[in-house]
Amino acid sequence: MNEFIKEIYSFGVTNEKNNYPELNISYGIDKNFLYGAGVSISSVLLNNQDINFVFHVFTDYIDDEYLNAFKNTAEQFDTSIKVYLIDPHYFIDLPTSDVWSYATYFRIYSFDYLSSSISTLLYLDADVVCKGSLKLFTEINFKDEFSAVIPDSKATQESCSNRLNIPEMNGQYFNAGVMFVNLDKWKKSNLKPYLLTLLKGETRFGKLKYLDQDALNISFEMNNIYLPGIYNTIYSLKNELSDRKHVKYREVINDETVLIHYTGITKPWHAWANYPSAKYFQTARERSPWVAYPLKEARTISEMQKKYKHLFVHGAYIKGLFAMIQYKLKK
Repeated sequence: MNEFIKEIYSFGVTNEKNNYPELNISYGIDKNFLYGAGVSISSVLLNNQDINFVFHVFTDYIDDEYLNAFKNTAEQFDTSIKVYLIDPHYFIDLPTSDVWSYATYFRIYSFDYLSSSISTLLYLDADVVCKGSLKLFTEINFKDEFSAVIPDSKATQESCSNRLNIPEMNGQYFNAGVMFVNLDKWKKSNLKPYLLTLLKGETRFGKLKYLDQDALNISFEMNNIYLPGIYNTIYSLKNELSDRKHVKYREVINDETVLIHYTGITKPWHAWANYPSAKYFQTARERSPWVAYPLKEARTISEMQKKYKHLFVHGAYIKGLFAMIQYKLKK
């Protein structure tokens, strides 16, 4: 066992009694995203009953309640879920920010670890919800590419290519929330040492704004397969604050959308995020063991601020007022 992994918990078994293709999916998360990962896994399983999955959850925190929820998920959907408890000591020297904790580096270490046993891996952020078929990922045949990815928004691509001084990256800078990684190529290239020097600001690129997303884009050198946006449809629940009818999300999330990436502070597992645009998360939760666990309340100052604003939009003025007072006192 690699030193950064303290314990491995395995639930369920891989169903090899049919001819369905297999797909490995991983998550790299801390305590605050365990709930989201559990529902994300459920959404994948509900929409892809013709694929055999093995899920790999890398986290620095786990308890009996979460282990039981993952166990029940594996049993309900007849799938395999492995939870890897990580020692955070190995990430102390890596930079973090108000937006990204050291958990953002779990994917790099997990890619390195899993490359010794599997050849390809679909990585998903915990705030990604599935509403369609992932069959495409079982049909991708890599040649020499590092990964199959989805380009980020036009504005992000332009700003990042300018910031990193790589003009040719404009149009090919990808969002790391959804990545289908060629682990054979990863292993042969021995990428982790170079990625760590990038992350520590020890290269010509200096301090990276988007941490490992920047580092992965730099190290992959645009040697990727680029997929359409339906496989990483980015949507922020912040939009609901200005759309009082809550219908404009349909301009972003449509029938063809396969994976929805809920970026921003407010996540669909927050108690104040009850919008039509979050129904895909809500449906997966209601049809899985995770329905037994309550939605999450505000924990950080940023979440408290968002909570009271969304409560006012919902028309819950008294609750919103109390939430605003709590935020002001905490601030």
